[in-house]
This record gives sequence, structure tokens and C-alpha cells, in this order.
Amino acid sequence: MLEPLSGVQIEPRGIRISRDNLRESLLAGGCLSRHRAITRVLEHVGESLASLRDQHIYLPETSTGFVAWLRRHHIRNLEVSDFLQDAEIVPVGVGNHQNLCALTYSSHRFDLVICNDVFEHVYDLPRALEEVYRVLRPGGRLLATFPMAFGQQENIIKAEFRGAQQMALFRGEPEYHGDPIRPTRGSLVYQIPGWQILDLASMIGFSAVMMHLISSWKCGVLGGDLPGVFVADFLR
Repeated sequence: MLEPLSGVQIEPRGIRISRDNLRESLLAGGCLSRHRAITRVLEHVGESLASLRDQHIYLPETSTGFVAWLRRHHIRNLEVSDFLQDAEIVPVGVGNHQNLCALTYSSHRFDLVICNDVFEHVYDLPRALEEVYRVLRPGGRLLATFPMAFGQQENIIKAEFRGAQQMALFRGEPEYHGDPIRPTRGSLVYQIPGWQILDLASMIGFSAVMMHLISSWKCGVLGGDLPGVFVADFLR
């Protein structure tokens, strides 16, 4: 397997596949298939490890293999955070709590924001996109992966936020995804975005909105329901 951006050759003994959904189980170099899809898009738009070292980058995640991969390749100018409300585990040395719907960062702070499977968990997706737009500098880029309702325009609403002191209103059986800081219960899914996320991003003000479907046996980018991984690419 040839790792995107770094060009590192990963030998078969360094690759682990544990489940049928290759989007979530094809692990190599600390990264999943969907992480390599992000780095493949960065390659596609002309970025390199060298160019990323000159950028101010934000990720709403801390204790993940992808963050470790960036740091291993000397991408040091990173801001990372977690949504620590109701967290079961607070990572050692990580005290930066951020709510993606109400970021405390100043406007125009970042060159690049990467959201790895976060948008399905935010309680107000339009507000989260507005906040990312605000903290990106003009010309900055948002790259995001998320489970996508690719067969329909509308988002699939799973739960509705009713306030910090009230239980969410569920539509059907509650859905939770694995979360390293909430290992017992996982992280609640509020929505599965459909194609309307592109219209939403355009209305918020992003100058170019694209959705890439990345598939590559060579780079270890494979999907679950589809042969590849969707990556949202929004340019401010």
C-alpha cells in the first residue's frame, strides 16, 4: 500500500483488516481508509507535507490515529480539540474543549479545517458549518468525511437537540457511533447528511462546494456501501 502525501510504502504485515466495512476497518500506519481519502484529496488539490507545515490547521479530534499521523510527519501547527461535555475519558494533557457549533477561536484563524466523521454528531449542522466558515481565512478549505445518505437529497434526522438540560428527541431507535472518549455509550448521531449539505454550504457562503468519491486499492481507500469514500471539499 502506498500512503497518500507521504509516499510511504506500507508492507502487508503493517495492514490490519478487522471487519467487512473497509471504510472503518482498513487500518494502516495508524489511519483508516477514510483518513487516507482526506489525504488523497489534499494531494489532488496540490498540497504536500511541506505545504501543510506552513498552514494553520484545526481538527475537532485529539486522541486519534490521524492526529498522531500528522504529528509523526511534523505537521506541528495544529489546533486540536474535543467536545468534552459528558466525556467518560479526558485525554491526558488535552484540556481544549470546543463545541463545533460555538467555537471560541477568532475569525479567519485557520487555513485548513479537517472534520473526520464529526458532522453526523453535531446537534446543529448549519450552525457548525457557519462556525467553520467563520474561522477559516478567505481561500481556506474545509475537508470532511461523514456517513452519507448518498441516495437522497435530504438529511436523515435521527435526533433533535432540545437544550443542554433536556434529553434529545429521538426519531426511531437512537444511534451511537464509537468514540474514544466515550467508550461505553459512544457518540449520539443527530443526522446522516444527504446531498443538501452542498446547498447548505453554498448558502452559508463557501465559494466552491464539491463532493469527491475517492477509491484506490493502491492507496488503501475503500468503502463500505460504496467502493470508495465520500469527502466534502468546501472552499471559503
